[in-house]
Amino acid sequence: MELSVYSVDKEQKVAVGESQELAIEIVDATEQYTREDFDRVLRKQDMFLMPLMVCSLLWKILALTVLVGQWIAYGIQQVDKTGLSTQATFGIIADTHMKGNGYAWLSTIFFIFYLLGEFPGNWIMQKFSVGKTLALAMFCWGTIVFCTAAAQNWRDLMVMRALQGVAESTAGPALLLITGMSYRTEEHSLRVLIWGKAGYGLSIIVNLINYGIGRAAQTEPGGLAAWKGMSLFLGATSVLVSILCFFFLGTPREVFWLSPEEKKIQAARVALNNTGSDAQKRAEWKWSQVSEAFMDPQLYFFFFVTVSNAIPTGGVNTFGNLIYVGLGFTPLDTLVKGTLPQNVLGVSWFILAGYVLSKFKHMRFYWIMLSIIPAFVGMLVLSLVPTTHKNLWPKWGAFFITTTGQICGALVWSMLSTNVAGRTKKSVISVVLFIAYCFGNAVGAQVFQAKWAPRYRPSTVILSIMFAIEFILMALWRIYYVTINHRRAARLDARGVSHEERIRLGSLKGETDVTDLHNEYFVYDY
Repeated sequence: MELSVYSVDKEQKVAVGESQELAIEIVDATEQYTREDFDRVLRKQDMFLMPLMVCSLLWKILALTVLVGQWIAYGIQQVDKTGLSTQATFGIIADTHMKGNGYAWLSTIFFIFYLLGEFPGNWIMQKFSVGKTLALAMFCWGTIVFCTAAAQNWRDLMVMRALQGVAESTAGPALLLITGMSYRTEEHSLRVLIWGKAGYGLSIIVNLINYGIGRAAQTEPGGLAAWKGMSLFLGATSVLVSILCFFFLGTPREVFWLSPEEKKIQAARVALNNTGSDAQKRAEWKWSQVSEAFMDPQLYFFFFVTVSNAIPTGGVNTFGNLIYVGLGFTPLDTLVKGTLPQNVLGVSWFILAGYVLSKFKHMRFYWIMLSIIPAFVGMLVLSLVPTTHKNLWPKWGAFFITTTGQICGALVWSMLSTNVAGRTKKSVISVVLFIAYCFGNAVGAQVFQAKWAPRYRPSTVILSIMFAIEFILMALWRIYYVTINHRRAARLDARGVSHEERIRLGSLKGETDVTDLHNEYFVYDY
């Protein structure tokens, strides 16, 4: 049944209700402020958030500050989580008497408990401060990583990894919420790329430090084991950064470094996203949005695309250094000739992606699909080319280009901020997304069985298949968004709703926590 044509004033009452005047005030404010006002607040947010969310090394280092916060927070989480792969080549397996698939289970148990922490973590963030919750979680996981140096056996490590998984489960969802509340739709991809791939940038620094720790341990065999020194360094760094995050990181409503006027400008700036600003605290848990989330095709695209990406990502993050050892590299070589070049490629690829996505519209899905192709080809080469001294560098090159496939996860996450409206619905789909992430990473670690070492040919075949599945799913997902947008545009054209009315009414519905499925003015970005 076609919707009848409403006047702007009448539909405002339907969308927001007479008692919710703040929503109208926020939307009206979009016309009260200038572009210079919006840009001034954006620069201030970037200056505080991005360094803490990532520690970005290469992108306007000193000029950006929400981005700095996000970069540090997520970058620290990534290097803490994946540090086990480096430690595996520096004695942790032998020192803790691991046997069989014990090493793979250290990664799997991490993601099982990461999954178990998702729902309670999201519920806590819905009820309390997002920034403070993340900072306390970071303090906990930093302490756990620090204490890992005291592990004596595999059981000790399993307990540490399980606790670390619970503590780190809030990082991704928290930063997605902060990004969605702090930035415009067209700004999401670049910001999520910056903090989502912070692990590459920080790993360049961390791997150089780890190289020094490894060299020192080799020079003094009777001293502190290299893997223990790495745990102490990563854990202490996380604890220190958590203190900065406690005071500086949060949604626009939570932070102290935005003045009341700047918070009003910020709310007006993001109102046009149609997903709601952070001006009003939305602590109510809406069960209607929970049921809607499970009826929305987006949820299933998020789940299956994330699984197909997380399986190869989880496998490579856990066994990447051991793959290099299997090719013939020494433990120290795996850092300077293996992971370090991959990290440089990762940083370069995300900078290029950020530039392209900020300059051209509707390129997000195309870029993901483009990034999958080298990863698919690289895994096939690793699978099919024999491991000989002659083929060492060709296989090194094949593994090197698989790095582009790992950027896809961050771009998929950015669509949660952009294309899902309704605070409870967004929380539910966020949980499902990270359940998929945990499931995929847990399975990815088990794909590398001890009996297939050191070449792991069946493992790389499975990873190449997962990249192919991800490519097909991304194509179908884009078709879905394009179809929905065209249908909505046709209905609004038939009703004679102007472009200006669509923007205003869509913003009003977003400010009153109307979901994307119930907001006929909502336009999906792809």
